[in-house]
Amino acid sequence: MEALMKLLQAMPFPTIFFVGLAIRLFVGMRQFNRRGLGGLQHFDNYFVGLITLSLEWILKWTAFALILWELWGWLFK
Repeated sequence: MEALMKLLQAMPFPTIFFVGLAIRLFVGMRQFNRRGLGGLQHFDNYFVGLITLSLEWILKWTAFALILWELWGWLFK
């Protein structure tokens, strides 16, 4: 965890912001492309859907945290 914090502090702030936006875009495109005619998401079975949605939820919150980290650093630097 400490190594991750040092890595994030060493990265320039615009890079962190754009990485967060890229993750959000990637997850959003995957969710959009998975929808059928009725607007529902389609999976092969329940467990694949459960794992996929869980991983996407984690990635979305990670991206949100990166974006907030960048904005905090930009505003209070």
